[in-house]
Amino acid sequence: MNVLIAQSGGPTPVINRSLQGAVEQAVRLKGINHVYASRNGIEGILNEQLVLLEGRLAELEQASLQPGSVLGASHYLLADGDFERIIHRLEQLQVTIFCFIGGNGSSRMVKALHQLALSMGKNIRFVHIPKTIDNDLLGTDHTPGFASASKLVSHMIQWIGMDMASMKAYDKVGIVEVMGGNAGWLAAASALGKKNASAYPQLVYMPKHETDVEHFLAQLEEAYLSYGQVMAVIPDHIKFRNIQSDQAGNKQIRERLNTGISGHLAAAVRERLGLKTRVTAPGVLYRCMSGMASRCDMTEAYRLGAEAVRFASEGLSGGMVRLRRVSNDPYYCDIEWIELDDIAGKERYLPPEFWDAEQQMPTRAFREYMLPLVDGQVPEPVSL
Repeated sequence: MNVLIAQSGGPTPVINRSLQGAVEQAVRLKGINHVYASRNGIEGILNEQLVLLEGRLAELEQASLQPGSVLGASHYLLADGDFERIIHRLEQLQVTIFCFIGGNGSSRMVKALHQLALSMGKNIRFVHIPKTIDNDLLGTDHTPGFASASKLVSHMIQWIGMDMASMKAYDKVGIVEVMGGNAGWLAAASALGKKNASAYPQLVYMPKHETDVEHFLAQLEEAYLSYGQVMAVIPDHIKFRNIQSDQAGNKQIRERLNTGISGHLAAAVRERLGLKTRVTAPGVLYRCMSGMASRCDMTEAYRLGAEAVRFASEGLSGGMVRLRRVSNDPYYCDIEWIELDDIAGKERYLPPEFWDAEQQMPTRAFREYMLPLVDGQVPEPVSL
């Protein structure tokens, strides 16, 4: 019996910790001969690009502390017949456990492969190990990668705010574009250090709340007149009625301004309000700043990888390993098995009780949810 593991989609600061946990659990199991890894996601299976991992535990430990998917990832779209080819290839390799570390697309693939293997009478168990900085997977309290990205963005916003405050006589508007997909979790996490309406960031927008440039400019001008300086957080997937967002693929805006939607908004602020505006678009820093990784995130990513292999070794297939919060103080999450039937590929949005839309601030409930994930660390700037 053998185990095969693959990574898929955009990486996170802790994706390699899940890989390490899965491999170390697999080598402890009796009856497991080899632990294979597939290079570049599912493509490595189809293209026969595999690597043996059971003899490389020291390298895996080192890789677990670095960003990026050490196996390489992929957004390969399966063609007709690919699912059958994957099943046959796994059977040739005598793989009985296949673990796929990824987001919503990976969960759909695990579900489909599990159902096909059942229909073909193949004894191969398929497990989804969740991963995404977007925190948008159903069925789990939170997703590995999100805590580290949240820790970074909440610190980064306060750091930028400190810089802005020191330049208040010169810089008037700062626009920070954050990643996070359609769900809004990272945008909300950017305001963890916000204590009142005047604190940075003064304006935070949620991706699912459609707005327009006129409304944005009016809100920004009002905040500027009140506070003398404004920082606005803009999700990269925000929907504006009168301009296309990054998600809509406005290539001309991105190429002309060398940024996404925030560049278009900054140009509008300069032209319409006459205010000096700076744009910060950290891009992939949320995924690769392993030096800011959350200790909580590192621990849970490893545990999920290990438990995925354990559950599969006990005969489970077609599900995901999830975190179920038991307690906030002291903080602890159990790891459980959940079937993918009703959750695969479905997005989990920020619940309304976590966000005060009128004040554009996170609620106390959101802060209580978040603090253990960011190791209880939220910067508190000092002003003299």
